Amino acid sequence: MTLIEVLVALVILALGLLGAGGLILASLRSSQYATSASVAMGLARDYGEIMQTIPARVISTGAAGTNAFLIDTNASISEPTAKCTSSACTAGEIAARSAWEWAQRVKIELPQGRAVICKDTEPKATDGLYQWSCNDSGTMMVAKFDWVAKTGASGTGDDNLNAKDANNVVRPKLVITLFGNQTDFVAP
Repeated sequence: MTLIEVLVALVILALGLLGAGGLILASLRSSQYATSASVAMGLARDYGEIMQTIPARVISTGAAGTNAFLIDTNASISEPTAKCTSSACTAGEIAARSAWEWAQRVKIELPQGRAVICKDTEPKATDGLYQWSCNDSGTMMVAKFDWVAKTGASGTGDDNLNAKDANNVVRPKLVITLFGNQTDFVAP
C-alpha cells in the first residue's frame, strides 16, 4: 500500500465521520423538537381537562363577560389572589387560578415557551402558515404553542424548525384543537 492510497483512505474515512457527525446532530435536533412537541401536546390535553371541569358560561365575569380560560402566556398574567386551597372559591376564581398555574407550567416545561388559548375558526393565515392572532369566533377552542428550538445553519435544510415567514415572524410551531363540551365556549 502506497502513501497516496493511505491518504485517500484517510480522506474517505474523515468524510464519513463528518457525515455521521452531521447525522447525529440532526437527530439530536429532531429529538429535541419531538420532545417539546410532546410536552406541548400534554399541556394542551391538561388544559382541555381543566376547561371541562367548569363550564365557560359559569365562569364569565365582569361587565365585558371575559372568559378566564382564554389566555396568552406572553401577556402579563398576575397571580390570582384566591389560592383555593383552604377556603371556598367561586367557579371564576378556580378557573383563574387553574389558568394561571397552567401558564406557569408552559413557561417552565417548554424552552422559552408561549401558549395562546383562544377561539379561532381560521388558525392559518392566507399564506397557509399558522398565526398567533385569533378571530374569537365560533366554538373551536385552540391551543397555539411556540418554543425555542435548536436549528442548523441557514440553507442546510435544518433551519426550518423556527417556522418563520418571509418577514422573519415566528409562527406557532403547534396548533391543537381542544375538545370538550364545545357549546360551553360559544359565548364569552
